[in-house]
Amino acid sequence: MARSVANSASSPSKKSTAKSPATSKAAATKPAATKATASKKGTVKSSKTAKPTKAKGVKSKAVELESKAVEPKKSTTAKKKPAASTSSKAIKSETVRSWYDYPELYEMGFLKETPQEADFLTDAFEKYVPFPVKSVLEAGCGSGRLICEMAGRGYSMTGLDLNPTALKYCKKKLKKDKNKANLVVGDMTQFSFDQPFDAAVNAINTFRHLESEEAALAHLNCVADHLKTGGIFVLSLHLLPRGSDLWGTERWSAKSDDVSVHYALTVVETSLKTRLEKLRISMLVKKQDEKFRLSDHITLRIYTVKQLKELLDKCVKLKLIAVHDFWYDIDNTQKLNADACDTVLILQKV
Repeated sequence: MARSVANSASSPSKKSTAKSPATSKAAATKPAATKATASKKGTVKSSKTAKPTKAKGVKSKAVELESKAVEPKKSTTAKKKPAASTSSKAIKSETVRSWYDYPELYEMGFLKETPQEADFLTDAFEKYVPFPVKSVLEAGCGSGRLICEMAGRGYSMTGLDLNPTALKYCKKKLKKDKNKANLVVGDMTQFSFDQPFDAAVNAINTFRHLESEEAALAHLNCVADHLKTGGIFVLSLHLLPRGSDLWGTERWSAKSDDVSVHYALTVVETSLKTRLEKLRISMLVKKQDEKFRLSDHITLRIYTVKQLKELLDKCVKLKLIAVHDFWYDIDNTQKLNADACDTVLILQKV
């Protein structure tokens, strides 16, 4: 799943200077899984098609701004074979739509950190769970970068997400690597499975897509109801530390053999009163024969440490037993104080 321009610097796997909680690669990693109802066998009947990037549905427009072609001037001189142009192609168009509908492109920006996150999860399971962890639920799994990584390590993975396109992409990757996982289109505030899980995960800032206190608490309670006693919920998110800047832009890039993607994440609206901030996400995609830009807007809920603690106090089924940060060092715990920023919470089912 992203970075927060607000309070994360270049990578969610490293400590960052305090800025704002939203603008970080982690802020956009994955969509929130909301607005569907799951059946007991893990299948979900969606009552409403919802955008994957927000809990209540941040509207995305589908608008194309096409550049106009310029007719070349006719020449009165003898015709010659035109020389091959060495300049890069102009951006053909900008499409405003959910970037989660392009899982192979947005995922590129986060794959580098995935093995380190998976290592940390494995260490956390061994350190904090009093029994061997085999079954793991990831809420808001998106393209399934952690699902695929953990499945490859032998865990029985279940992934829940709103976006069927992303889950289809995840299924394709699993099949390619000869791994398996249970993938369900569903709502992370109200889902139902027959068997409880040994552990659960909500990766970087996916939780913040839940825009209200009610939705956030419903998610915590639903996860707790699906954990075995003693099992843990690993919840990672960016907090708003004291003295931080609410505005900012973060840029990073990734490339493969045939494509490069340049990402930008910018806070365009923010309010401490409503505790919501709106971010513009942009992906400039460069391929061998074309160049285009995708953009989208997402809304995230803002949390100070005080606000987060007040929310956790309302969920009596989960107990906070440890705090880490985005260094993902299992031996290095942190304090949940006013300076906390890139935060990984270990919550245990009681």
